[in-house]
Amino acid sequence: MGYEINWNVNAGDPVLSSPQYQKYSQMTFGELAAPESWMEIMTAIKDARASRESAAVINYLVWLLRTLPMVG
Repeated sequence: MGYEINWNVNAGDPVLSSPQYQKYSQMTFGELAAPESWMEIMTAIKDARASRESAAVINYLVWLLRTLPMVG
């Protein structure tokens, strides 16, 4: 299964209850553009398991990183 470049998810998807989504979805892109937030997102990706179960969360985190340069 591939993922679209622009992140999207259906209501009720398990990624919506992940700790990473719960944390970063409460922040604005302006807040996420801070260097320390950028590094936190990178660390979250590095700490994730390279598994099918982690794919949706990693896709969300990578979408954040791809979006940040457009707003910064």
